[in-house]
Amino acid sequence: MNIDQLNYVIEVAKTKSLSAASHNLHVTQSAISQSIANLEAELGIQLFNRSRSGAIPTQEGQSVIRKALEVVSKVQEMKDEALHWSETHQAELRVAALPHTMSSLIRTVSSFKNDYPNVTIRIIESGSEEIIEAIRKNKVDIGLIGISKEANNKETGLAFEALWEGKFVLGVGRNCALSSRNSVTPVEMQRHSFALYDEEHIVEFVNKFIADYGPLHILFTSNNPHAVATALRENLAVTIGYDFSFIDSPYIMSRELVLLEIELMKQEPILLGWAYSETNKGSRISKVFIQRFLNEFQIRNIK
Repeated sequence: MNIDQLNYVIEVAKTKSLSAASHNLHVTQSAISQSIANLEAELGIQLFNRSRSGAIPTQEGQSVIRKALEVVSKVQEMKDEALHWSETHQAELRVAALPHTMSSLIRTVSSFKNDYPNVTIRIIESGSEEIIEAIRKNKVDIGLIGISKEANNKETGLAFEALWEGKFVLGVGRNCALSSRNSVTPVEMQRHSFALYDEEHIVEFVNKFIADYGPLHILFTSNNPHAVATALRENLAVTIGYDFSFIDSPYIMSRELVLLEIELMKQEPILLGWAYSETNKGSRISKVFIQRFLNEFQIRNIK
């Protein structure tokens, strides 16, 4: 048993796919499959039920995966502790992120600063395209962005570590007539006003919707997520956003906001993940920060 095997198991559990895990980890699918098979033989249990539809953890596998997460987290703690002795005490980390990911980011920053009080962290809130441009101009060290698979494949000079494969959902206030629903059709969406966050992927989604189904009534577009949330809470409008942008929204937790699947409309998946310059891999402090965010994100979201 080795740490690579545990990382492979965690990634397959997260993506529920050997091919997706292979892509995210930059390791061949056959290498991951063989490594997991060797671990299963060593443990004497089957970790995943494999089929054409994906790889689903078995009951025994779920227990192993939870322990694997704990082990990987402990290994990261050891690396973090070692960094205290090897990394320059006075360092600066410039982090950019999408507005809707700030809650998760701030929790990581708080935890990180407890262990590295001398590291100065500067946080920038911006859209994905602006973050990518800032990384290229060396104004930002790392950025938490949303990007389509097609766009990611076309990017050059940019390294990207995916965390989540997302899709667009409809967000409505709890007093909205749609709040008791699980899903909504495009025709039903056209009966409501929209408050939209001003982000390129949302604009692209709306433009495609209009081209396929006809006009939407846009109440307003804003770069302030709280303005959008206010419109929803007061039942003035509904909104569209990535599912991952609502992961730990306080409005979701308080049930002031309800998410609905969008029926019938074909969507291109959007990837949430960390981007950084391929030519400048970043300092060790950057890598430790990304890994800490990843560990916390996995623990919160792998079931």
